[in-house]
Amino acid sequence: MADILVVLSLAIEIAFAALALRVAFSWAREPDRRHAYLAIGLLALALDIIISPALYSSGIEGQLATYVGIVLFLLSGYGLLMFRDSFVAFRPRTRNLITALIVLVGLGSIAVRLPGDTEAAHSSLQTLALVIIVGVWAYCIIDPIVAFWLAARHRPAVEMARLRSISIGYAGVLAVFVFGTVAGSLNDTATLVLDVVALAMVPVLYIAFFPPVWLRRIWRQPEEEQFRSALHDLLLYSPDRVTLAEKALVWAERLVGGESAFIVDAGGDVLACQGMSRDDAGQLAARGRFLASVDGHEPRRAGASIVVPLDLRQGRGAMVIRSDRLTPIFGDEELTRLNQYATSLSAGLDRVTLSSKIAALERAKTDFLNIASHELRGPMTVIKGYLTMIESGALGDVGAKARAVMPLLISKSDEVNWMVEQMIEAARLEEGRLALKRHRADIVELTEAAVEGVRMLLSGHEVRFDPPARGIDAEVDPDRFQIVVRNLLSNAAKYSPSGTDISVGVLRAGANATVTVKDQGVGISPEDQKNLFTRFVRLDSSDAVQGTGLGLWLSREIALMHEGDLTVQSAKGAGSTFTFSVPLSQ
Repeated sequence: MADILVVLSLAIEIAFAALALRVAFSWAREPDRRHAYLAIGLLALALDIIISPALYSSGIEGQLATYVGIVLFLLSGYGLLMFRDSFVAFRPRTRNLITALIVLVGLGSIAVRLPGDTEAAHSSLQTLALVIIVGVWAYCIIDPIVAFWLAARHRPAVEMARLRSISIGYAGVLAVFVFGTVAGSLNDTATLVLDVVALAMVPVLYIAFFPPVWLRRIWRQPEEEQFRSALHDLLLYSPDRVTLAEKALVWAERLVGGESAFIVDAGGDVLACQGMSRDDAGQLAARGRFLASVDGHEPRRAGASIVVPLDLRQGRGAMVIRSDRLTPIFGDEELTRLNQYATSLSAGLDRVTLSSKIAALERAKTDFLNIASHELRGPMTVIKGYLTMIESGALGDVGAKARAVMPLLISKSDEVNWMVEQMIEAARLEEGRLALKRHRADIVELTEAAVEGVRMLLSGHEVRFDPPARGIDAEVDPDRFQIVVRNLLSNAAKYSPSGTDISVGVLRAGANATVTVKDQGVGISPEDQKNLFTRFVRLDSSDAVQGTGLGLWLSREIALMHEGDLTVQSAKGAGSTFTFSVPLSQ
C-alpha cells in the first residue's frame, strides 16, 4: 500500500507539472495580463505541490521549504484571484487592499516562524497564522467560483459555458487542496481514495482552463441552428451594406464575446459599429491602422482586439472586435470560425454592393423612361396635329405627292405615340404607380376597339377578327386591356411578312375569357421563349424591327395584375399564337 501511495503522489506531482507547462506555453503564446495571472496561479500551485514533501524535513531545509511553500501557496491564491479580476474586476481600492492583505499575511507567517516540521507543536500565534493563510487562500478560490458562475448568467451560450467551466476549474483546485489536506490525517485506504480523486481532478482543471476544441464545439451547438438561420437572413435579406454590417457585428460579438466591434471598408471608412460611436470607431481604426496591418487572410490578435480581414471587391477591409473583460480565452478554433464567418460576410457585402448598383441602374432606366416619354409626348402631339390639319386641307392646298404621303406620316406619328405610351406605362409599373381601374366590361367590344385603334399601324396585313355572337363580360381595366391587345397585334405585324393574315379570336374557356392573336411570322424558338417576357428583350430577326422591347413584358405584367396570364405557343418558322386570359365576371 505504501508503494502505491508513493506512486500516486508522484503521479499527482507529474500531472500538476504537466499542467504548469501547459500554462507556461499558453502564456508564451499570449503574453497578456490575463494569461500571466493564470500562469502565476497554476505554476505557483504546481511548484507548491512538488516541494510539499520537503515540508516534512527538519532543520534549516525544512524551515526554508516552509517559507517557500507559504509564499507559493499565497502567490497561487493571488494569481488565481487576479485572473478572476481580469474578467470580473474588483474596484481599485478593493484590489489594493487584497494585495496588501496577502503580502501582510505572508510576512506575518514568516515572522511567527511556522515550523518546518508539520507534525511539530504549534503555538497559538502560529496556529492563528496558519488558519489565516488557509482562510485567505480559500477566499481567493471560493470568490472566483461564485463570481464566474454569477457572471455567466444571461450570456450567450458559448460564453456562459466557458465562464462556468472556469468556475468548475476553481472548484477543482479547491477540491485538490481539501483532499490533499485531509488525506494526510486518514488511514492508508482513505488516503488512496482521496489521492485517486485528486489525480482525477487534474484533467478537470485542464479542461476547465484550456477547453479542447471538441468541447467548445459542443458549447456552440445550442446556437448553431439559430446562427445558421440568422446568417441566411443576414446574407439574403439585408437591403444595404450598412444594415448587413450592423447585423453582422451582433453575431460576431456573440461568437467570441466582446465589448465593442466595428467594420471598416477598403477605403478605411467605418461601415458599421457596435458598442461605440462612429467617431470613436473611426479614430480607433485610424490609430490602429488595421487595414495597413492586415496582410493575410487569417484573423489575428492585435492587443485587446481581434482583427478579421474582409476580402471585398473594392479591396481589403476588416472587422475589428474589441475584447470585453468577460470575453473568455478562446483559441484557434474560434478564430477559424470567425474566418469562415468573414468569408460569408464578405460575400454578403459584395452581393449588397452589386444589388445596390443594379438597383441604381434600374432607377436610372426608369428615370430615363419617364423623362424620355414625357419629353417626346408633347412634340409628337404637335406633329400629329399639324399632319392631320395638312391632310384635311385646313392649312391650305398641298400637292398631290405631298398628300399621298400624309397617311404614312400620320401612321408613323401614331407608331411613335404608341411607343411613348408604352414607355410611360412601363415607368408607372416600375414605380408602383400602375393602378388598375377595373369594372365590368364586354371584352369583345374592347378587343374590336383595340383592333380598330391600330389598324393603320398594321398596313400590309389583313386582320381577321371573328367575334362571338354574344358578348363576354369580365372585370378589367378597359384602357390597359386594350393596351395588351394592341401590343400583341403590333408585335404580330412586326414579326410577320407583309401580306400575311393576323387572326384575332375571343372566346370563353372555363372560368376565363381569352383573346388569341395568331400570326404567320418567323416564330419563336424554345430558347427565346424563356426570356420572351423580359424587359428590353428583342427577338433576333433578319429584318430591322422597331420597338422599345417593353411591349410583351408590359402586357404580361398587366395580365397578371388582372389575375390572368399571357402565354405563347410557337415554333421557329411556324408563326406564333399569343393567348391573353382574364377571369370572367361572377
